[in-house]
Amino acid sequence: MNKKIIVTIIIAVLLVGAFFVYTSSKKTEESQGAFTQDENTEETIIGNNNPTGQVGETLSFSWEKDSSSRVVDGSVPFVHALKDGKIRLYYCNSKGILSATSSDGLTFTKEQGIRISPGTGFESNVCDPTIVNLPDGKMRMYYKGADSQNAGPGQSIHKIYSAISSDGLTFQKEGLRIDSETNGDNGWASVPDAIILSDGRVRIYYVTASGMGHGIGSAISSDGLNFVKEEGIRVPNLVDPALVKINDKYILFAASIDERFTALPKGIYYLESSDGLKFGEAITVFQEENVYDPSVLKIDEKTVRVFYGKVMPPQLPAVESHTGKIIE
Repeated sequence: MNKKIIVTIIIAVLLVGAFFVYTSSKKTEESQGAFTQDENTEETIIGNNNPTGQVGETLSFSWEKDSSSRVVDGSVPFVHALKDGKIRLYYCNSKGILSATSSDGLTFTKEQGIRISPGTGFESNVCDPTIVNLPDGKMRMYYKGADSQNAGPGQSIHKIYSAISSDGLTFQKEGLRIDSETNGDNGWASVPDAIILSDGRVRIYYVTASGMGHGIGSAISSDGLNFVKEEGIRVPNLVDPALVKINDKYILFAASIDERFTALPKGIYYLESSDGLKFGEAITVFQEENVYDPSVLKIDEKTVRVFYGKVMPPQLPAVESHTGKIIE
């Protein structure tokens, strides 16, 4: 076995271990202009099994797989619309969190350097970026830090950290934002997706092991730095949240990665909400093995593109995408 194949398999195993987390027991604030999302601040707590958070009729999409890959030799995407109209795709590999840019959201050119490098302790493994734009023109990235690449709660500890940047390329680490060992997440707060609410607060959706199950929880902050865990589970059983607002609805994309949850075969799904807290039933985007970590780009009020990670050894990890158009 040559060196290239060995490296490929190692990278794939590490990524699968980190993000296909629960088989053994995945970004989205919208940017300026057409990509800005305003959030409802109601804090009623109900899980996915109560669909009262839905508004009107459920949206229906026509989905089409985009050809080839957006990025190869990297995975776990988060897509961010820039002020100049370009798209930056943050993604991960064994080096840390990297980035690539695109003018059309399909063809990406990798950028030089590393956005966030691994550190020590609970940042020995870093991945799962998400970004919010700040009023002063800076950007804040939230990301997962872990003490190992072992899969699943109880085998490693995941926490959420932040870093600040003026250009989206050079980031200064700020420290721990969500401590999964002290807030009821049972050592597992991972795969964050951050949004800014209409009152300026920041809500982070993330994968939690609260209750020793798995699902998507949330935490809220008035300053973007100090977060309080919100009660309940936003969505049970699914993982890797990515939220976008379309008209008056909040659409949360998520992954099903656990074969034990037979109600939803492995793949990518979306759920709707009127307030960003109570979500309805999961609707299929597509069903497929080895896909995870969706991130969503709103192209316009009728079109979204969902990016996601894919690992199929011995092929290199990659970022692929589906484009969805609302059916009238």
